[in-house]
Amino acid sequence: MHLDTAGDPVPGLATAWEWQDDGLALKLAIREGVRFHDGTPFDASSVKANIERAKTVEGSSVKSDLASIETVEVPDARTVVLKLNQRNSALLGLLSHRAGCMVSPAAFANPDLDLKPVGTGMYKVSSYRPGDVIQYVRNDDYWDSGVVGVRNLELRILPDEVTRMNAMRTGEVDVALLSGRLVPEASGLPGVTVHRSTTLTYLVLYLNRARAEFGNPKVRQALNYAVDRKAIAEGIYFGAAQPTVQPFPPNYYAYNPAFPGDYYPHDPAKAKQLLAEAGLPNGFEFEMLVTALSTYTQAGEAVQNMLAEVGVKANIRNVEAAQTADVYYGQQQGDALVSQWGGRPDPSMTIGLQFTSTGFSNPGRQTTPRLEELQNEALGSLDPAVRSERIHDAVGELVEQAFQVPIVMDESVIATGQKIAGFETLVTGQINFQKLGVRK
Repeated sequence: MHLDTAGDPVPGLATAWEWQDDGLALKLAIREGVRFHDGTPFDASSVKANIERAKTVEGSSVKSDLASIETVEVPDARTVVLKLNQRNSALLGLLSHRAGCMVSPAAFANPDLDLKPVGTGMYKVSSYRPGDVIQYVRNDDYWDSGVVGVRNLELRILPDEVTRMNAMRTGEVDVALLSGRLVPEASGLPGVTVHRSTTLTYLVLYLNRARAEFGNPKVRQALNYAVDRKAIAEGIYFGAAQPTVQPFPPNYYAYNPAFPGDYYPHDPAKAKQLLAEAGLPNGFEFEMLVTALSTYTQAGEAVQNMLAEVGVKANIRNVEAAQTADVYYGQQQGDALVSQWGGRPDPSMTIGLQFTSTGFSNPGRQTTPRLEELQNEALGSLDPAVRSERIHDAVGELVEQAFQVPIVMDESVIATGQKIAGFETLVTGQINFQKLGVRK
C-alpha cells in the first residue's frame, strides 16, 4: 500500500484488499504489469517470497511487524491471502512501510544488495557511498505514469545543518532539512520556501529497561521530571517543537489528551525524591548513546546536564546516524539513546516496535502485562472507535510507567529552492517523492 497525506492506505502494488475469516485473513489483489528493476516480473509469488524472507532472514528489522502472518497463500498470480495467527488491524499500515517493501527474489542472494537494492520503485539506485551520497535515476518502466518523477535524484548526507543551509544558499542543493534556528535565515533567501509541519516524529531519550537502573519505574519517572522539555524546545529547536510526554502529537487520533506535554513538569526536587525512594539517593551512572547529528548532539548534552542536576551521570558516546539503529537495537550497546523516533504510519506499530516484548526497537524486551494486553486488544479490533480507545489506554500506560523519556514533538522544517515543484510531506514526515518535481 501507499499512504495519502492523512495517513490512510491507498493502492500501491496491491490494488485492493479485504478482510476475510473474521479478520484472520487479508486478501490482496496484486497489480499487473509490474517488473523489478532487474526485469524480474512482480507477481503474487514475489509477495510470498518477500514476506517469508522478511520473517526469517537473519537481522530482519521487520520480523516483529510480520509476526502475525502465519502463512502466505497464492491462489493465482494476481492474488495473495495472508493467513494470520491473530487479528492485526495495523497490518495495512505495516504493509505501507518497511514490511511492505518488495525486493526482487532473483536478487535475494546478491552480496551487495544493501548498496544496490532491487525493487519496483520509481527510482533506481545508480550509486551509493555510505555516509556521503546516494544517486538515483528515474525508472522509466514504473507502473504509475502519472507521478512526476524527476530524471535524476541525489540524496546527500550532510550531518551539519549549517552546512546544509550553506548548500541551500549557494544552490548546491534544492531541498534541505533544517531546524527552527535557521528558519528566519532560510525564509529570507530569494526563491526559497520553508515548509513547517508537525509529524509523527519526536525527540526521545530511549531507555533500555533491562539495563542500568532503568527497570524501576520510579527511576524512569525521575528522569522524566529531571528533563526540562520547554528549555529544549526553545533553546535547541527555537520554537519548532512542542514538549511531549507521549509518542503522538495533538490532533492525531492516537493522542491521549489526559497526558499533555507538561504532565511531567521540570521538577528536580521531585526527581531526587523518586530516586531516593528507589534506593538511589546518590544517583547512578549509565552510558548514553547520542546520534551524531547536530540537533541530537545538542539535545544529548542538554539532557546530560539536566540529569547531572539530580545526581545522575550520563556518559555520552556519539554514534554515526547510519549506525544508530544497528548499534542500539541490533547489537544492544548502550544503556540509553538520545535520538528521534521516525514515526510510523500506524500507532500500533509505534507501540509494538518500542514497547512490547517482541519489538525490535525495545532492545531490553521489558514491558508490562497491561501494555501487552492493551496492544493485543487494539490489534484485535477492526472497529475504529474501540481501537482508538485501546490505543489511548496504552498511551496512558506508557506515560504512567515512564517507559521512556519523550522530550519534544519536533516540527518538520524543510527548505525548498525555486526549482522545486509539488513538495509535500506525509504524516510520517517523509517527503512524498511521488509528487516531487522540478520546474524547467
